[in-house]
Amino acid sequence: MYPFLLRECTRCNAYYRRTVAYTYGMAYESFTLSQVETQFELTLTQTRDAYAQIAPIAPSKWLKQSLRFQSPLVVGRTSDKRRSEFLVAPILVEMREIKDETVALFSGVKFDVDKKAGLHGYCDFLMSRDALLNAIKAPALFVTGAKKEDLNAGVPQCIAEMVAAQRFNDAEGKPIETVYGAVTDGTRRRFLSQREKIVGIDLREYGIAELPQILGILVHMVS
Repeated sequence: MYPFLLRECTRCNAYYRRTVAYTYGMAYESFTLSQVETQFELTLTQTRDAYAQIAPIAPSKWLKQSLRFQSPLVVGRTSDKRRSEFLVAPILVEMREIKDETVALFSGVKFDVDKKAGLHGYCDFLMSRDALLNAIKAPALFVTGAKKEDLNAGVPQCIAEMVAAQRFNDAEGKPIETVYGAVTDGTRRRFLSQREKIVGIDLREYGIAELPQILGILVHMVS
């Protein structure tokens, strides 16, 4: 009886997933690199150190202590959520403070822009130039995703979210020249950008030891 029920439930879940995909398109995390490139007619480019000339910013004592105290909490088998809370969020909060709270930071926010195109789902983090915290206001500047191990696996999702941010800004009448993104496992980061149909994927990985460079890049991206 139980194996039969398990098979039936599996079929129901598979049917439900197919129905949702057919009705609403794929969510951000469902895209592959080739799918996001083809569907949105993007040109993907690679750079080796696109942000090398950006001036570093010294982290505060609070940020250094937070990361030192919280880093042991993500050792071993931990979730993306745990890494986001303990290693990613403090850096983004510090970046917002450096900008004198003139940008809004959203965590785990639902960002549905175009369900038929698959541009819907949740962003791990999203930043907007409008400081209002009650709702996402255009222009959306920066999106980032936290992944446990494989940074490459997060690149298609990040690109889809940047495309969504660009469309959101255009629809709200507040387009910006470049939307930025990042993928991280909490200790390593790679940065991306999108200008019109051109997506830049920087191949350099920034480790947590390069925190001043990371802060400098983040501040640059939301300025």
